[in-house]
This record gives sequence, structure tokens and C-alpha cells, in this order.
Amino acid sequence: MVPVRTEDLELIDAYKRAPLELTQAITGLSNLELDKARAAGKWSIRELVHHIIDCDMNYFQINRFALADTGAKFLFNAFEPPVWNETMNHKIRPVELEVKLFGMMREYIAYLCVSLPNSFDRVLVHENGKATVRDAINHDIQHAAHHIEQILETRRIHNML
Repeated sequence: MVPVRTEDLELIDAYKRAPLELTQAITGLSNLELDKARAAGKWSIRELVHHIIDCDMNYFQINRFALADTGAKFLFNAFEPPVWNETMNHKIRPVELEVKLFGMMREYIAYLCVSLPNSFDRVLVHENGKATVRDAINHDIQHAAHHIEQILETRRIHNML
């Protein structure tokens, strides 16, 4: 392990907590309950879980790229979540494997961040500018938290607490 600032260790702890928070948010839900949505036209809990992991797979690759080749330009592929939701059958696929994958991806990126010197200051360059790994980790934390809150909101709306 390399020296890491206290603030960055706290950031990594928050980053690594998301899979547990997601697991807690869906624990005890039946298949029928996973198919509940906050409102008509909104994604179901099942679809939100798949969306979180789809996005995190993209973030995983972006973070690895920035860590491995800091300052190099990363070319993003188009990612349209509604298309992926449809073509990847998110409406019907189980979520257990994705939740495990989410935990492993987060654990691996966290491991790299505390193992590589200056990891949080490494840079990803893309067509809209650049971001540090620290910026990306903050974004990843916020994205997952936003959708986990939507899952919890759905549980409250449908009295599934």
C-alpha cells in the first residue's frame, strides 16, 4: 500500500460501501417486488439495479484506463441506458450476479487506488475535457447513491420496507 491522504481513504470507503448499500436496499424483495416502479414510465427496482451495474462497468474501464495510462485520451463508446435496458433484458433478468460483479469491480478499483502511487491524481482525458480519478470516484459514488435512493423510494411508495 502506498501513502494515501485521509480524505482519499474516506472516499474509497464510501466507494466500497455502495455494493453493500445496494444489497441492503434490495434484500428481502421477491421477484414480483423487484418489478415495482416508483410510477408509471419509471424503471423498476430490477431495471435500476441493472442500470447501476451497467454504468459501473463503464466507470470501471474508465478508471482503469486513467490509472494505467494517465493523461492519455479515452474514447467513449456511445452508451444509451434505455437501449441497454431493452436489449439486455433488464426487465426480466435476475440481479444477483450483477450485484456480486458490482462489489468485485468496486473492490478492485479501490485496491488499485491504494496500491498505485498518486492514483487519485491520475487523469482521464476525453472529448469534453479531463477528470482526475478522484473526480471519477466521486461521480461513481453519487451515481450509485442516486439510484439506490430511487430503489428505497420505490420501497416506501409500495410499503415494501
